Amino acid sequence: MIKVSGTMYAYSFLCNRKLWFFVHGIKMEQESENVKLGKAIDETSFCREEKGILIDDTVSIDFIRKGLVFEVKKSDKELQMAVNQLKYYLYILRQKGLECPKGIISIPATKKTIDVTLQEDDFSEIEIRLRNIESIIKQDTPPNVINEKCCKPCAYFEICYI
Repeated sequence: MIKVSGTMYAYSFLCNRKLWFFVHGIKMEQESENVKLGKAIDETSFCREEKGILIDDTVSIDFIRKGLVFEVKKSDKELQMAVNQLKYYLYILRQKGLECPKGIISIPATKKTIDVTLQEDDFSEIEIRLRNIESIIKQDTPPNVINEKCCKPCAYFEICYI
């Protein structure tokens, strides 16, 4: 099994083409204003916390406080994707022998928090998703364009619609 970062895992819920580009070194996100804003929010929120907990040089957790895993997001626009990403982090920690009862998605702009727990049925869903990610990134060419509303603001828009 390949190493799957949290970004890769999240992209698999949004767009397999974006996932494929990202894994194959085509990284458009550094130019994206949305990504820059998200990084600024991450850097200025929870300043007292030790951030960027790296696991296996692959998964970077925002921070852990009192046994709770925190993921900071700029908005709740792709909330289900964030929930799945946080469940993946809880899964990875459990695989490493660390029991974290739950995670919290924090959205500082709205002062909103969402509790996330890893359920037993999530394990098989995560493992299926990981196998799917592996098959996508092993493809010689990127998957087809999905033509969804999430495409227009995507950093990869121009490369998909050339």
